[in-house]
Amino acid sequence: MPQTRPPFDARPAPNRTTLRSLLGGLAIAVGMAVPAAQAQSLELPYFDEGEPKNLTLLGIPSATVAPHGMGFGSLGLTSKRGGVLNEWDGSLAFGLGLGDAETGLGVQLTANITSLTGAFGDSGYFEAKISRRISSGETPLYLGAQVEGLGTWGDASNVPESGRIMATWFPDLSVGGDIFPLMLTLGYGTHLRNAKTDPGVFAGAGIGVNRNLGLSAAWTGETLDLGTSWKFDDIDWMTVSAEINDATDRLGQRRVSITFNLFNPNLFRS
Repeated sequence: MPQTRPPFDARPAPNRTTLRSLLGGLAIAVGMAVPAAQAQSLELPYFDEGEPKNLTLLGIPSATVAPHGMGFGSLGLTSKRGGVLNEWDGSLAFGLGLGDAETGLGVQLTANITSLTGAFGDSGYFEAKISRRISSGETPLYLGAQVEGLGTWGDASNVPESGRIMATWFPDLSVGGDIFPLMLTLGYGTHLRNAKTDPGVFAGAGIGVNRNLGLSAAWTGETLDLGTSWKFDDIDWMTVSAEINDATDRLGQRRVSITFNLFNPNLFRS
């Protein structure tokens, strides 16, 4: 059974190991807002010292990256293809983490396959993200920048090259003697509004409810996305997440997205 963490004010500032475990387990949004499947993000479970919580933030990219040596992959399914057609479709993403965002720059590289209809892998694009921790203490703060739509091919050739900058903060919420990790992100990006032609602001908040369940809400620049993530006991290499995209049906594109996330923290060593 996990040990109870002391009250917030009594906890020492996280050391390098604590921050490393947080980086390895935070909800990594890898920018999978692809045209065909609209699968939004890849999230990984949060492991802090003492008490694990499944912290997640879905629907928008965070300022954090996968730690060096981690490889990840995801299968995303959506109930409305391209956000418009009432038929299921899917997408895939594969990526890895390089560098160290704690002491220098962390880098995350991702390849996206945008649809599972037609020939496998016949459309997609690449993206890259960098991250840097700018403050530590009890509430680490990260800055990040991401470029999407690189090296497009197939039906994804119309995906524009776009950029985002964001900040992600990790405070804690103390309720009834228990500590709940929070993840807050605020960012600005190109190609977010008006059919992905205009820039906009995005923001979101996530909470680790317990070792299995995480919840989040995010404003993507035009729509509200509500998400939940589930981590299975004794399975540290997989999570499953579900989202209601465009939850208020503001654009008439309300849909359900389900994502299966796999990862290996020791895929390679430097």
